[in-house]
Order: sequence, then structure tokens, then C-alpha cells
Amino acid sequence: MLNSVDAGRRLMLRAAAYPLVAVVVLALAFLLVGPKYALGALVSGAAVVAGTVLAAWVGLGGGVQAAGSAMIRMFLGFALKIVLIVAVLAMAFVWWRLPPLALLAAIPVALMFQVLALARR
Repeated sequence: MLNSVDAGRRLMLRAAAYPLVAVVVLALAFLLVGPKYALGALVSGAAVVAGTVLAAWVGLGGGVQAAGSAMIRMFLGFALKIVLIVAVLAMAFVWWRLPPLALLAAIPVALMFQVLALARR
């Protein structure tokens, strides 16, 4: 076995830290447009980061398991991540009335930096 579960956890924490920094920078840029735009970027970016942490906790939290069980945990973690992001977007758009541009702009930025963090060695 090449990777341990602990190495996977460290990688997922790095995959959560990089997008958080990128989303804060994006929120600072949106602050020039208005505080609601900055808050929208922070809320949706934080949802992506929280979803990543949740997916890592669910997917890698069971220790060493059979392949089938491990895949089910990984898929469940990914599904929970998507549900969390969609729920936060719905609340931010409908209840808090945050600007859709800022809400939707932070998601690809956070996911792009998550991929970059995972690809980095």
C-alpha cells in the first residue's frame, strides 16, 4: 500500500486550506463592489470548504476497511458535500438575499484551488 489513511487526511486538510485562502482573497476583491458581495463570496466559499472537510471526515473516518465499504463512504461523503453546498446556496439566495454573482463566483474558485492542492506534491 502506497498511501496511508493518515496521508489521505493530511491531503484533504490541505485541499480545504488552499480554497479557503483563495475565497478570502476573492471576498476582498468583491469588497470593492460592496459588502454584500464579499459576504456572498465568503458564504459560498465557506460552504465548499466545509463540504470538503465533511467529505474527508465521512470518507476517511472509518480507518482501514474493505474496498466496497471504503467506496461507499467516499461516495456518501461526496453526496453530503454537494447537499451542503446546495443548501447553503439556497439559504443565501432566498433568505439572506445575497448577490448571485458573488455566490456563484466563489464555488469554481474554491473547487479550482482544491484541485490544485490535490495535484500538488
